[in-house]
Amino acid sequence: MRRRTPQLDSPAQDTFTISISDLMSGLLAIFILVLSYFILNFSQATAQLTQNDVTREKLLTFLQTELERDGIKVSVDPSHGILRISEGVLFDVGLADVKPQGQVVIKKLGEALEVALEAEQFKGRVETIFIEGHTDNVPISNGIFPSNWELSTKRAINTWLTMSGANPKLATLLNDKGEIIFSVSGYADTRPIEENSTEEGRRVNRRIDIRFSMAPPTEEDMSIVNFVREELTR
Repeated sequence: MRRRTPQLDSPAQDTFTISISDLMSGLLAIFILVLSYFILNFSQATAQLTQNDVTREKLLTFLQTELERDGIKVSVDPSHGILRISEGVLFDVGLADVKPQGQVVIKKLGEALEVALEAEQFKGRVETIFIEGHTDNVPISNGIFPSNWELSTKRAINTWLTMSGANPKLATLLNDKGEIIFSVSGYADTRPIEENSTEEGRRVNRRIDIRFSMAPPTEEDMSIVNFVREELTR
């Protein structure tokens, strides 16, 4: 008698192989979609960060040009987004009342800011404008202010009050979050830009800085940017 050769259950095996292949193809498709999403959002977020720097520099250049057209000299620091006005233009030494000459400067600055912040290329791009008061490291001793902290803060406040008093619309401008754009702060001598060991250095350190902070990408986009950066630096 002939022996029959056992037949293997090949259809079941083929079905199992096909199922695994389909599963792997599906996972690969999902991976590609997720990767594409990350790449797209990362590109958009980094592009906005770069564009913010460009826009901020254009804004500073616009303000500087407008003020110089009226004979007002200011300096700008594009890398930190700052328009800088020296103390001598705005205040007498040790005092926080804005001088008549300084009032003209602040009024012109307010007018230029109002035009810029309403312009199409800048509107909605600025998150906060900080008006910062800075002093040198010489302790104040005129009996009006207890320390340079009070002096620098009061100067920043008076700069804002003078600006908004001449241009009331500035106090109503909001960022994309619905928050008031302008803010004031005083730093005393804690953020010098020159050495305080010379009279010239101390003169430069006594100043009002107008610092521009641009609207960042969304939190979701920034989380992707930070994740990718962390992975790349490992």
